[in-house]
Amino acid sequence: MASPNSVSLSGDGLVLREWRDGDLDTLVELFDDPEVARWTPLASPFDRAAAAQYLARVRDNQARGERLHLAITTDGGEPKGEVMLNRVTGTIGYAIGAAHRGRGLAVRALRLLTDHAHEADGLPRVYLEIEQSNAASAAVARAAGYTLTDALPVMVEDKGRQHNLLTWVHEEPAPA
Repeated sequence: MASPNSVSLSGDGLVLREWRDGDLDTLVELFDDPEVARWTPLASPFDRAAAAQYLARVRDNQARGERLHLAITTDGGEPKGEVMLNRVTGTIGYAIGAAHRGRGLAVRALRLLTDHAHEADGLPRVYLEIEQSNAASAAVARAAGYTLTDALPVMVEDKGRQHNLLTWVHEEPAPA
């Protein structure tokens, strides 16, 4: 069932849609991955119980209008990853399943959600927080039009490991 805050975005060969109950096994397939565990705060291992808890949390956050979590698909069907907008902080996060990396999905999904954040959510600036050593994510940020800020790295601890997060920004284009 669609929430009042329901969103679906399409463009550039992608359809970004809300997660469905039938996506639980796909969530496990996408997120129970060492690279996802390394770079994100998602549970690891990410099993079916973790997927069910995640989906419940996603729906709760979305119902409150705080976050927008969208499955990245090419046709509205099988998810290949996720892109998420935290509407409170203006930050975006993304993850692509191992079997689907290297196809430009993250860049295209990031561009779509960034445009949505500027236009529909009225955010003049949208941010990414990327670990200093995550070269792949930094390449996605650059390709999607984000620039590295001169802000000091933010240190966070997750899963017993410290992460130095660099802040990237995308400014809303000036009106023509």
